Amino acid sequence: MLLCIMSLAANAQSLQTWNWDSYKMKFKAPDNMVIIKSDGTVYEASNNKITMDIYPRKNENLTYDGMRTALINWADRLSLYYTANSSGECQPIYLKSLNGYWGCAIDGSKDGFSASALLLEDPDHPDISFYIWISYAKEYYHDVVNILKSFTPTN
Repeated sequence: MLLCIMSLAANAQSLQTWNWDSYKMKFKAPDNMVIIKSDGTVYEASNNKITMDIYPRKNENLTYDGMRTALINWADRLSLYYTANSSGECQPIYLKSLNGYWGCAIDGSKDGFSASALLLEDPDHPDISFYIWISYAKEYYHDVVNILKSFTPTN
């Protein structure tokens, strides 16, 4: 048990709060991530264990069913392989309230790496949807869960 805990601690990354001011969004990500691109069309950041991309889209005004369909279509275009999640739930998973956002998520894999696709919308600003892609080494799953749970509008 102690060895397992030590192994998890050895793989954990230090997370810091990042802000994407263009879209009034904040989230946590490893403090050693390097921003590859950050403009009005995409936010890309990576380190040698986790890669994250955020793509805003305007004027989609999606319902939950529309979000579900859009995320499934995006996951298919990205060749994300997924089945029911580890709890046996069908995917996408509905996210009723995530720090002020709502949306859905799919966990799966691509090219031998674990990956998650997330589609978020701020109910106060339904004209902007955020498509979020995170691929990662499987031992960083707990960090990725913390990242995915951290997205918050900064209105």
